[in-house]
Amino acid sequence: MSDSSPSHKPPSQMIRVPTPLIGAVRELSRLHRQGRTTEVLKGLEELIFTLESSSSSRYYDNFSKSLSEIMERLNKLESNSGDEYSSNEVYDAERIDDLEEKIEGIVSRMEQFAEAIIQIQKYLNNQQFAQKRKKKSYYNNSYYQSQTPRMKPLTEEGLAKRLGVSVETIRKERIDLPSPHFVGWCKRRDSSNIGWEYNQDTGLYYPVL
Repeated sequence: MSDSSPSHKPPSQMIRVPTPLIGAVRELSRLHRQGRTTEVLKGLEELIFTLESSSSSRYYDNFSKSLSEIMERLNKLESNSGDEYSSNEVYDAERIDDLEEKIEGIVSRMEQFAEAIIQIQKYLNNQQFAQKRKKKSYYNNSYYQSQTPRMKPLTEEGLAKRLGVSVETIRKERIDLPSPHFVGWCKRRDSSNIGWEYNQDTGLYYPVL
């Protein structure tokens, strides 16, 4: 029966590395972790091919030369990649700064727009409130005028009859009291709470509402 369990990536194998090669193996491992496995394998294949095709007398010289060339190529590749990364990083930073500046401008304009809307709303509310007060005042005045008929001036006898006092009392209070006090005195005795003021030119008493 075939094994139906899903395939797993084989674990890393531990091998002994000669002391002179430890530094190079660490560098290759670092490049592998950076995702440059293809370049590393290609360089190692070239190195192995060179070692296998060379004679034993030139083994160490070719190994050192090939290893140096590979390391130089890898360093160059890393340097170019680093420069490209730095260039992209600077470009991204510039784009972010530009976007932040545009966003700040949009937010500022939105705040100004919102403030303008608030001011317009306040103005409209004030206008509406003023119109309501004016309309209410007009109706109140109209109602008061309709409920209060125009009073005609009265003679001394007519005022005495209206206030329920004698003519002599009217005359005495008018002479003894200042005009505003006489108006108040009449108002307290008038059934409609209306004050009366004396006009010397006509000799008549006029209503004071």
